[in-house]
Amino acid sequence: MLARPLAIALVALTALGVAGCGGDPGGEEAFDTKVAVYVGVPLRGPWAERGQAIADGARLAMADSGGGVETYSVRLSFQDITDPTDPGRLSAEGAASAAGTALRDQGAIGMIAGLEPTTTREQVLLASQTGLSTVTVDGDRPSGSLADRSPRGRRLFVDLSAADRQIARQLGARARALRCARPTLVAVGITDARLRALRQALPGARTTVVAPARDVPDVSADQAATVTRAASGDAYADARITAALRRAGDCVVLAGEPAAGDPATAVARAGRSLRGTRMLLTRGAASPALARLAAEQGIEAEAIVDGVAAGDDAESRKIDRAYREVFGGPAPIGVQAGWRATKLLLRAIGAARRGNWRSDVAAALVRVPIPGPPAEGRQSRDGEASPAPVALAVPDGGAWRVTRTLAR
Repeated sequence: MLARPLAIALVALTALGVAGCGGDPGGEEAFDTKVAVYVGVPLRGPWAERGQAIADGARLAMADSGGGVETYSVRLSFQDITDPTDPGRLSAEGAASAAGTALRDQGAIGMIAGLEPTTTREQVLLASQTGLSTVTVDGDRPSGSLADRSPRGRRLFVDLSAADRQIARQLGARARALRCARPTLVAVGITDARLRALRQALPGARTTVVAPARDVPDVSADQAATVTRAASGDAYADARITAALRRAGDCVVLAGEPAAGDPATAVARAGRSLRGTRMLLTRGAASPALARLAAEQGIEAEAIVDGVAAGDDAESRKIDRAYREVFGGPAPIGVQAGWRATKLLLRAIGAARRGNWRSDVAAALVRVPIPGPPAEGRQSRDGEASPAPVALAVPDGGAWRVTRTLAR
């Protein structure tokens, strides 16, 4: 006769949203010492390899930790955030679907999101409504206020990515180091704030902006900027981007977000005219297809990304060694991010009073030290991690790999 009272008690705990134990919606049985971390990244389409790198980093971190922490066994659940109706596109709808799967899992204790600010924002927003801790990685910052991302009035997330202004600053420094006389800035689908940061870092740059009609940046007072609305879902197919790339001159800075599409589309159309042109990319424009295209066509391309060089410290060497043992090659960008985010959530679970309760893990997440690489750090009141290293990546074997740490 104990079965019915026990079932009633479990239902009550679930309704209150305080317990982290339970079962996977896919049918897996879970007990009170088994919890789940969900990883929401693109696993289809042009950004799948970047998403897979984050997932691989999470797997390696979990294996390094023995599959859990303290008395808790932690399972990873990987969710594809591409659009339900269009696998080639990233959308808020796809992210909402992935987040919904996590929220229905009583055993879910944390979530990792990354790459695309629109989809990351959606996951953080939905997770915070049910008290689920979130770590964001490897991409530009989601728009929205702290209140927007934490409806309960307290912070439930940590952002391990470098600030947008830091990415812009390093792009400007790199353009000066390459002696770019007057770089061309091509911005696709980015926010007004990111465009301003890039314009400040690249004073005098000729600028072409293609953005969704609902989010066209306001640069009307800038005579050097040309702003147009995207004619289709794939903004990179716009002929004006191709035209801007063809007349770029010695240097072009291509800034974008994964939701805008694959920048390799525009670069391929520009073709031979880009020979002799140095290309600098933001992290949101460094698609896997572009890495392959640059290697095939001999385009001198570099990207400013999150992370550190593999040989910089013991932790980065450990990650790269683990990746080589499993996958047979050097770790691409994204692996460090997945590792670091997973280690942070494991640290929060271990530091929580009850590691299988969402509320306790959320309280621990916002106070535990940030794990490396490159070194243990701290988090600010608004969830930014320090250090948040920035690095230079180049095409290598069809992927973007870090060659040099630029800032720690």
